[in-house]
Amino acid sequence: MRRATILIFTTIQLSAADPRISSWIRGIAAGTEALRRVGLDVQAVRWDDSSVTVESAGLSLQSFGLLQAGPFDAQQGVRDFTYRIPRAPKPTAKPVPVPPVVVGTFVNGVPIYNPAAALSYRNANLWHADIVSFLDDGTWSAQGWKRVGQEPTPTAPLSQSPLLETLLARNDRHSPLIGFALDGYPVYGPYGWDSERHIRRFRSSYRLRETLDRAKLPSGLVLTPAQEGPPVGADFPAGTFVEDYDYVAGFGDLDESNGRFAITPEFPEGTYAYFLATTEAGKLAYPYLIGPSFHGEFSPLDLAPYWPYGVSRKLRMLSADPSFQPGRPSKFVFQTEFPVLEQVHERQMHVVVLSQDLADFEHVHPEPMGSGLYRLDHVFLRPGKYWVFADHTPPGQPQTISRFEVSVEGVAEAPKAIRPVPERTSTVSGLTVLLDTPGPLETGLDMRLQFRIGSTDLEPYLGSWGHIMIASWDGADFIHAHPIEGDAPLSSPTDFWSHSHAPPGPSPEVIETVTGFNRPGLYKVWLQVQWGGAVLTFPWVVEVREGKRAGPNRPRSIPEDALEVTVSAAGFTPARIEIPAGKEATLAFRRTDAQNCGGKVVFPELGITKELPVGETVLVPLGRQSAKVLHFGCGMGMYKGSIMVR
Repeated sequence: MRRATILIFTTIQLSAADPRISSWIRGIAAGTEALRRVGLDVQAVRWDDSSVTVESAGLSLQSFGLLQAGPFDAQQGVRDFTYRIPRAPKPTAKPVPVPPVVVGTFVNGVPIYNPAAALSYRNANLWHADIVSFLDDGTWSAQGWKRVGQEPTPTAPLSQSPLLETLLARNDRHSPLIGFALDGYPVYGPYGWDSERHIRRFRSSYRLRETLDRAKLPSGLVLTPAQEGPPVGADFPAGTFVEDYDYVAGFGDLDESNGRFAITPEFPEGTYAYFLATTEAGKLAYPYLIGPSFHGEFSPLDLAPYWPYGVSRKLRMLSADPSFQPGRPSKFVFQTEFPVLEQVHERQMHVVVLSQDLADFEHVHPEPMGSGLYRLDHVFLRPGKYWVFADHTPPGQPQTISRFEVSVEGVAEAPKAIRPVPERTSTVSGLTVLLDTPGPLETGLDMRLQFRIGSTDLEPYLGSWGHIMIASWDGADFIHAHPIEGDAPLSSPTDFWSHSHAPPGPSPEVIETVTGFNRPGLYKVWLQVQWGGAVLTFPWVVEVREGKRAGPNRPRSIPEDALEVTVSAAGFTPARIEIPAGKEATLAFRRTDAQNCGGKVVFPELGITKELPVGETVLVPLGRQSAKVLHFGCGMGMYKGSIMVR
């Protein structure tokens, strides 16, 4: 009995000695019976030698205002949060981007959210709204950022949270420990001890970029014209996006992760710690608590069980399975070198899994985990070989399709023959679609595919009325296309925070796209639409015959000062052009092949539209232009370019 008592006492002493174990606010006894049943604050704390596991419903009577909640999260009521906090955090060798949603926890078990997680410009995941800033100083409207009334006074409070206002006001003592980041380091309020144990407010080292060019990210990465942020102005003033800020070493007291090494009441020997960044007037300052990268080692996913499977176009695919079995989930992770990917049609990555006889087709979407990791659990239906096509768009680059090959164990059936079907109608779940083409499909030409829908009651699916996928018989060619939407994608959307190609109203009777084929042979075409709440997939097998090859490039005489622009699967090259103001200028477009959507070029501000036949050079005189920015794009709005007239 005495030994048991000693063990219990020792455990309690260890708990008290480690703030990562002892600092949590446990379930309260006060309040109504209903609140006690909910179990406010932390519900359970468990630990071992390496980590502390904290469980919470994410609710609390002690509010930290905007810092503790994603303001655009759906109200889901009581939820279960489990945080794993390392007991011996280690500095990372290179910055680790914080996860897209939860980055830490307050000591009451409420999650600390990434303030950049909720909204992004045109829902593209590249220009993220500074949630704390705009909810403090103004509000959003359908037209973008609008200030409410006059400019806020310097002492305007952040929120109505009494606890947060008290925390910001106490400048006579070291701020309390308010939480822990997921990398294990503590989080404090704005005031701490300097090297001489004097109380001082620790300042952020971030400031608005001196030259706010939204064609580039703070890292200096140049984006494609389609990925650029909106110009700085009344709708989008400086500070609208977290990408408007730049880290300047020595500008403040805190480092790139918004922390510093410090002696604190809980860590008298010193520790790295994050601090709540504030201005002299007591307002919050970007990046507020944690980030945009962790100081300590952190991975949003335990990669230990995964092994490298293959690399395609700089995208790595990892697997947690030594072999793949039909009918059982196979675990994959896709890894990019970029912290984020552009969100296209509501997803950062579209994956199509095809059996090599093209009979099995699945369009799925890996779950973004953060730090360039995307997790996918997939069930292969049959033994045999499969192709995995990963469609993604890195920042600063065009659409990229990576291709992997997977062998599923077991006795494979004889491959189903791929044969063209003269009948061009396909019926699924009572809905009939007719595939119509203007004539035989040929290589080297722009081919118009029309899908005549037997209903006008389609529902938008992934931001579009339909998605078209095409694969060649040998898997070498894969196309992910979308309906033609005219010139609308080149103009500014009415809602800056969503990006949908499906306008309101009844769905079209005809879904149309234009594509091309580089090689003759058999191809399979799939159209996906949503009807009656279900996603329906319509298949066709078509034959493409050898067409007229493009003759030698015999353009009209190209002026010596004309700027040449190549149109290929990579889009326009160059996509960003500078011309002098007040001087005649001409662009010379040359399209290299038909397997892209560059069949025409559109200049919306100039009212110019030109067809771009494959293999020909087309001149586009721009005349004399005053200083401005002009835009151009393909007829489908997928490829975009800009012209800086200076």
